[in-house]
Amino acid sequence: TKLSEIHTANTLGDRSNYLGASDIGHCPRKVILQKIKPRKHDLRSLLFFKRGHMAEEIVAEVFAAAGFKFDRQEEAKIDVEGVPFIAHIDFVFSSERAKVKSILEVKSSEAVEPFGSWEMQLYVQMGGLQDKYPDYTIRGAILIIDLADGTVRFFNGYSPNASMYCGLKVRAQDIWSTYQAALKEDDIALETEVGLLCGHCNYLLKCPAFAGEEVPDLIGFVEDLENLKGQAKDLKTQIDMRKRHLLEVVETMGNIQVENYILHKKITKRSSYNFKALGEFLEEYGATLEEFKDEPSISMSLHVKRQKINSK
Repeated sequence: TKLSEIHTANTLGDRSNYLGASDIGHCPRKVILQKIKPRKHDLRSLLFFKRGHMAEEIVAEVFAAAGFKFDRQEEAKIDVEGVPFIAHIDFVFSSERAKVKSILEVKSSEAVEPFGSWEMQLYVQMGGLQDKYPDYTIRGAILIIDLADGTVRFFNGYSPNASMYCGLKVRAQDIWSTYQAALKEDDIALETEVGLLCGHCNYLLKCPAFAGEEVPDLIGFVEDLENLKGQAKDLKTQIDMRKRHLLEVVETMGNIQVENYILHKKITKRSSYNFKALGEFLEEYGATLEEFKDEPSISMSLHVKRQKINSK
């Protein structure tokens, strides 16, 4: 609990007093409830936050070692009537000569491409920075770092979009006005947006979007999963075929080099046990295999089963 309080004070401040750029892409219900009924961060969440800070520090060290100059956590106030809307930007690289300011938003994730919420955050940041520095050309990029396997993915080419920025400011107004109303009455209906990150929401249990037996808003994500599973099956078939063909070459020619690649045959041996013989041996001493079984380990995975729809 103490660690959670320190983290909130040091990194977020009092988020109940303003709307952040990172809020704009999330479910309005989650954003509002986080401000009204903030939950203590558990260890898992704190580790997640720490991972994000570690990624930022690594990027800062790399750019500093390379001689780049940059500003961190630059603040840009977004002009929305009646809404304290503030963007805190991870990195801003400035070229006074070229009159260019480049934003770099760093995310620690295993995602292979940016989430829509990240891009919405970036568009708010770019719009706010453009308002702050109207004489500069503003550019944006997202850097995704997977600290588990060291993968780095860079997505460049973002630039301010007036219509997108205007739409996000209207969204900010809607969220803030609903938040102010929710402060006055407890049972106000809050808009929900079902998405991939619902599983990380501390307020999922009582979410009206999941109150019934059916959750139609998830259909797009489930269909995407099934399509990707189909693609993975096709890719595995192609991978196995290419491996088999190349292995036939290596078995005939031995180890070969193909530019920077070394191809060689790898043999893996796995030990197997004759449980029938082992069981007979144990029986001679009045024991059985069952006595040596450990408690089964439990793991969880998602199983998707397509229902057959009877046509009348």
